[in-house]
Amino acid sequence: MRTLLIGGTMDEKVAKTPRPHMLDADEVAELLRIKKGSAYEVIRKINAEQEARGRVVIRGRVRSDVFDALYFPEVD
Repeated sequence: MRTLLIGGTMDEKVAKTPRPHMLDADEVAELLRIKKGSAYEVIRKINAEQEARGRVVIRGRVRSDVFDALYFPEVD
């Protein structure tokens, strides 16, 4: 995990911001408790939506923040 430094010097860690990572089909299948083939369908659907928005995607992988927002939204 990288640390994002906001202000201060390089020696001072001011704020940590986790970067989203890429989930593969095995991870998506485990999180949703589905088969790997179904996980690839989920990834294709999410990636198609992201491409329609003009974002770059990687086949067979999905950004964790996009996945979490769709399948595990925060409950207020």
